[in-house]
Amino acid sequence: MKYLTSAAFGFTLGMIVGLIGIPPLTTSTQVNRSVFAQSPESAAGQPPNILLIVGDDFGWSDIGAFGAEISTPNLDQLAKEGRIGTNYHTAPTCSPARTGLLTGVDWHVGGLGNMYELIAQNQEGKPGYETYINDKVVTVQELLRDAGYHTIQSGKWHLSGNTTRPGTTPYDRGFEHAFTLVGDGGNHFTNGSIFPGGHTTFIENDTKVTRPGNGTLFSNDLYTDKMIEYINETQGDGKPLFMYLAFQVAHSPFMTPHGTVQKYDQIYSAGWDKIREQRFEKQKELGIWPTNMTLSQGLPPNVPWDSLTQEQKDYASRILAVRAGMIENMDQNIGKVIDHLKQTGEYDNTLIVFTSDNGGSEAAQLPEGILLFNGVDYAAIPEFVQNLNNTLGNLGNLTTEVNYGAWGPYVSSAPLAGFKASVYEGGLRAPFIIKEPGSTSTPTTTSTTSNASNTSNTTTTSPIKSFMFLTDLTPTFLDYANVPQLSVGSTYNGSEVHPIMGKSIRPLLNGSAEEIHGIDEPIGVEMFNNTAVYKGPWVAINDKSHPTGKGWELYNIVNDPGQTTNLADEHPDLVQQMMADYQKYSEEVGVVIPTGAMAALQYSKIFPPLNQTQTIELDEIVPPFTKPNATALKNALPFTF
Repeated sequence: MKYLTSAAFGFTLGMIVGLIGIPPLTTSTQVNRSVFAQSPESAAGQPPNILLIVGDDFGWSDIGAFGAEISTPNLDQLAKEGRIGTNYHTAPTCSPARTGLLTGVDWHVGGLGNMYELIAQNQEGKPGYETYINDKVVTVQELLRDAGYHTIQSGKWHLSGNTTRPGTTPYDRGFEHAFTLVGDGGNHFTNGSIFPGGHTTFIENDTKVTRPGNGTLFSNDLYTDKMIEYINETQGDGKPLFMYLAFQVAHSPFMTPHGTVQKYDQIYSAGWDKIREQRFEKQKELGIWPTNMTLSQGLPPNVPWDSLTQEQKDYASRILAVRAGMIENMDQNIGKVIDHLKQTGEYDNTLIVFTSDNGGSEAAQLPEGILLFNGVDYAAIPEFVQNLNNTLGNLGNLTTEVNYGAWGPYVSSAPLAGFKASVYEGGLRAPFIIKEPGSTSTPTTTSTTSNASNTSNTTTTSPIKSFMFLTDLTPTFLDYANVPQLSVGSTYNGSEVHPIMGKSIRPLLNGSAEEIHGIDEPIGVEMFNNTAVYKGPWVAINDKSHPTGKGWELYNIVNDPGQTTNLADEHPDLVQQMMADYQKYSEEVGVVIPTGAMAALQYSKIFPPLNQTQTIELDEIVPPFTKPNATALKNALPFTF
């Protein structure tokens, strides 16, 4: 049963990237909740609304503005009215990334040095490894609320550890209205868990609630409806809005409403090799890559599409089609929010950002993947798998539990290497779109992509190719809202808090700067002892998923985004310098290297090796089973039920 494709078991790992170069901040300040409380109208001009839309496990090329064949007309229109960032980097997993997104501070400082689901025993109890957002950081919504903004949230949170720990929920951390999936994920139609013995918890403000539309309402529709409801409740008093819409899509399990899959079946029957090539050619047409750039070999290499049986092709095509359908449905829901803002006259004065928490889905599988998670009820595994129906005709429905292996990110992150949880570009580089306030709204297109060679997704502005980091979002929002950042030594609600580590990207948008991070400014990353440091055009990485223990690798990600040529031997002095930069970063943020059984499982099982000559055995890529065999799964586990 080791071939059951499902990394769905809670593995929304989080953010992996940490900043080193802290901009100089001065004066010690005691900050109370009301310190910035003022009428928004007191600032110069009307402060803008801010809408932050976060997708879950998006590959870098999973939307039309980044070359995808998936129909995303609303996001594509945002890209036309604004800019895309092609060099935006995040963390390799979920909750760490969300910590950095909402605070501007490295996740090791903010409490998510590791996730609850995967924390190693030696990390438990260490500072920065609480597995929930701690009081060493202040959220952007807290600062904006104190400055007179309405703050509303709808969707996934994943910053409260294993519970709704007091002081860690969205309502506790600055949102006045919040409808929240507290944990890492869940069934997209029901309140069902994505791993055996697990549970999903929904809260509205400070009260646990039953999931609305259980069994009938898709997650995208659920969160969008709540967001629009909260917008309506908070309008009318002249205050600006900070809106955080956090979708579950495209996190496994891959599910989608009826009627969204069929048109993609034909598209993906062309095969993953062809789709990857088409995305790359479209990216060159959009001005993302030079026209003379050639497509790199995938890392890890993939088996040729033509080597699959027809049954395997049909199964893989359907998995990709289901995932495309759920992304298209998300885009339709984003269109609902945009249309509502236009109808209420708020759109033109709204700063809108879309990105993903991390790179494309991990390649973990059952039972390898399930063994990684803390709190799994192993006695519940047989019943859990017996209730699934992963037959071809049922894929995408609420009784399925599928993800893909490394062959999925081979397509979704084209032409990048690696995938979620790795520190290769496919794990850390995410799609990014920003539309500034003051943009003139234009009619939203409703056209849909009918084939993989669609060429309508063109942007009217050049991409931002400068390096950006996830901790840059909070200072950007504060910049546009004219809200001051906290300085070194500040306290908030009685606790000393860490100053913001990111930088506003506004200079990149108004043309006052070509870079916001200096060529000599190192930016560090760590998760599961997979480590990286960025510096100008360079990245040095030491990814422990690599089975041969290659040690530190060096890539020029401007000239070689697919990371095909390791230049470590050619630039040994630079490697040594960047290793020292990483060591300084790890000491500053308090990295605790995981050890013990949990760490060993992560290194050996979390994803297939990156130097393999094929992704996995063909029966593991597209399992032709009718129902998971609980007995075989039980026998494969080193546990007793």
